[in-house]
Amino acid sequence: YFADLFGGQMLAGPTRAALRLARDTPRHYTFDLPAQGGRRAYIEEVYESLNEAGKLLPPKAFEATVAEAMKAFEYNVGVYGEEPLYLDAVRGTVNICTGYVA
Repeated sequence: YFADLFGGQMLAGPTRAALRLARDTPRHYTFDLPAQGGRRAYIEEVYESLNEAGKLLPPKAFEATVAEAMKAFEYNVGVYGEEPLYLDAVRGTVNICTGYVA
């Protein structure tokens, strides 16, 4: 989820331009980074906080949370997984060739 937010920051500008959105929208991609360390330090701080919170959970709750997170990652792989690379290469070649013809 956090990776999506940080990646979304890079997509926010083009999305705003394409959809003619106001400067501060979409808001969920806009957040202040700390002055010291910037993005990397912020990400480390968020994950460190999550790890500290995890240590406070009872063992069974911790295991259940980890299992659920693993499921979420598996689902992401299924959603965002790519077909074999050679199919992408063929599709890209066709797109280039048809672009030149058009």
